[in-house]
Amino acid sequence: MIVAKIIRHRHKYHHYLNDDLKEVKEDTQFKIIFSDPAELEMFEKWCIENKGEYIYDKEKSLQTGTLPVLKQFKEEICWCDIMTYYLLHVAGYVFHSTISPYKGEIYVKEEKAIVAKWEGEQG
Repeated sequence: MIVAKIIRHRHKYHHYLNDDLKEVKEDTQFKIIFSDPAELEMFEKWCIENKGEYIYDKEKSLQTGTLPVLKQFKEEICWCDIMTYYLLHVAGYVFHSTISPYKGEIYVKEEKAIVAKWEGEQG
């Protein structure tokens, strides 16, 4: 069984002026992790084929690049939408569970599905 996880990272930025809290900003970043490294390569290739690019900056814990262009998504699209769409509708994963408290989701796929897809691409 192959496992994929979408992980949410929340970064909070506190702005103080003379020890007085003036503003708090929150930034949410997403990371996709696969138990099989070849799956990440397929996701990155799919992004490029759809006029996007997924790059994860480990030092800063955030994704960069450009979102793939998909006709299904027109407004307020984010990386979590792209990742979920890819896992469920392109790569053949199914939802397994959430990572509490609201830190992401886990998806699974049977290995035979990967072998069948690979054999189809080779043949």
